Amino acid sequence: MPSSPRAWRCLALATALLATACSTPELPKPPPPPRVLQAPGHKVLILTDADAGASVVLEPAQLLMVRLPIGASAGLEWALADMKAGVVSVTSAKFERALRNNTNDDASGASVWQFKPDAAGTIALTFELRRTKTLLPAVQTVSYSVTVK
Repeated sequence: MPSSPRAWRCLALATALLATACSTPELPKPPPPPRVLQAPGHKVLILTDADAGASVVLEPAQLLMVRLPIGASAGLEWALADMKAGVVSVTSAKFERALRNNTNDDASGASVWQFKPDAAGTIALTFELRRTKTLLPAVQTVSYSVTVK
């Protein structure tokens, strides 16, 4: 048995180091699975930026609508950045001004896209919020995984 205070400190340090080395570290928790959004029996399934990262399941006759908000005087615009052809196709893309805006300049509102299923399969839809007519990186990116039954 150690008799000096220094020996006790060394023994305590060695015990703490041994306990730390022998303990199993906590592994990071895996990310939660993406939410699956579907609306069986409905004519249209509507997505927003709050649904980013979700997996979407469409029926063959169902339409998909994506509504992404745009703030006033930001000079930003949503653009469809990535979509492989064959599973869904764009039927319309428009800007809907917020109800209280009377001018076209610096209006807030939402970019709205509508898609129709073309064939069974899975694709990724990616939208980017960026300044128009610039090569600056996107301010925000929103993606969805879309599966057509």
